[in-house]
Amino acid sequence: MLRRSVIAGLAVAAAWHPARAETLPAEIRVIVPFAAGGATDLLARRLQPLFEAKGLKLVVENLTGGGSMVGMSRLAQSRPDGRTIGMGSSGLIGQIVSNEIPLRFEQFTPLVRVAVDPLVIVTGKASRFSTMGDVIAAMKPGPGPSMGAAGPRGTIGHLRLAGLADQIGGEFTYVGYPGASRVAQELMGGHLDLAIVKPNDVFGQIRAGALRVVAVVEDDRVAQLPDVPTVAEAGLRPHPWGRMTQMTFINAPSGLSPAMRDGLIAFLREAVLSPPYQEKAASDGYIADALAGDALTAAIAETAQALRTAQAKVGA
Repeated sequence: MLRRSVIAGLAVAAAWHPARAETLPAEIRVIVPFAAGGATDLLARRLQPLFEAKGLKLVVENLTGGGSMVGMSRLAQSRPDGRTIGMGSSGLIGQIVSNEIPLRFEQFTPLVRVAVDPLVIVTGKASRFSTMGDVIAAMKPGPGPSMGAAGPRGTIGHLRLAGLADQIGGEFTYVGYPGASRVAQELMGGHLDLAIVKPNDVFGQIRAGALRVVAVVEDDRVAQLPDVPTVAEAGLRPHPWGRMTQMTFINAPSGLSPAMRDGLIAFLREAVLSPPYQEKAASDGYIADALAGDALTAAIAETAQALRTAQAKVGA
């Protein structure tokens, strides 16, 4: 369960000692493979004042293109000296698994997870869908409702929806979009029936009443949406083909020395688990568990295997 994963991640804290800033480079560049202002970019920038408070400078560099290929390729080619890190994501995991990009997991050193995003099914305020029961009823006859997500077929959003449809024995028409903002626009305009998204991406529209949350696609309810039931409460498994975790994490290039790896992990964990970072996570609806090192590597491998299984099931 997601809750157990978070508890396990927080428990790992005892294994890491706070890093001394003087053991790390005075200036560290973090590559964000997406445009400025997006969710991943904001996660990186929230670390900047926490670095500055310890006397270090964190420089955010946005390198967009190819999903995350351009930025992550630059990271993989950087010297493993602790001066360059980068923001990895479930999207990167999916690209590697699908062989869409010439990168491999072995080219990176996972450091610390900065966000775990539960996924929710949302619809427009004027939509006919109010409950997960409405969705299940609409999917059963076929061809079913239009359902969208950020990303093409074969990415996590599509596969999580396909996993629900498979259990229902129903159908839906998938529509992939280049980003969550476009998904929200299509829902609000009535051009899309439903979508699976991260709460962090659409909390503004949810709070304004422009979007309505139908269900949480996890085992547990989301603390910020306590009245929204889970798909498990409707009798469906949220991860029927293995756990695909929507997450953002910090990588370094492979070849990092053990001492530098441990120093960066300890410092980043201290930042992610700090009250300012945790307060922002709680406000925006994501979980900052600071899962680190080998435990993070295992979580990445788990998501990769679930993606392989799901893609084989749906022929994506």
